[in-house]
Amino acid sequence: MSTLIKTVEGDVNYDLNFTLQDSAGAAVDITGSTLKLKTQRIGAAALDIDAAMAIVSGTAGTCKYTVASGQLATAGDYYAEIEVTFAGGKIVTYGDFVVRVLKQLPR
Repeated sequence: MSTLIKTVEGDVNYDLNFTLQDSAGAAVDITGSTLKLKTQRIGAAALDIDAAMAIVSGTAGTCKYTVASGQLATAGDYYAEIEVTFAGGKIVTYGDFVVRVLKQLPR
């Protein structure tokens, strides 16, 4: 089952926070890694976001992305994934989540 993250169109400069876990539910150590958030509106051909993320706590597997102006700006559902490049060069993609952008009120 996908994780659903909800936000509202037009909101900017807020953080999307994540904790990366392995299949057993343990935190993935992302210390020294580079992370990239990718989002694609369902039905669109291009990515909406393809940008670097910040590590909050490497050993706890926590990271965040600050949404900028123009990103996630259209109401709808977006596929999302986090691509992690570990210090040794190994690349692992964490996905299975959807960002749902809601219309602002009044709807």
